[in-house]
Amino acid sequence: MTHWKNIRLTHQTITGNSLTIDAVYPPEFESNIQDEVQYLKTVYGCQQAFKKKVISLICSYDGRLVSFNYSL
Repeated sequence: MTHWKNIRLTHQTITGNSLTIDAVYPPEFESNIQDEVQYLKTVYGCQQAFKKKVISLICSYDGRLVSFNYSL
């Protein structure tokens, strides 16, 4: 049985809104996911676009969304 890796991603806008995504993924994809998430954080200022891209990224590496939290 594979032990999945946990990841918690937080993205905050200049207005103070915060988005937190918790997910799990197979460990063999760790460096790929970390590199791509860092890239997405620099490119996407809009939380909705960031959320959509990150969830798509996690799923493309056979990961699963655990929780999603948005706060104002």
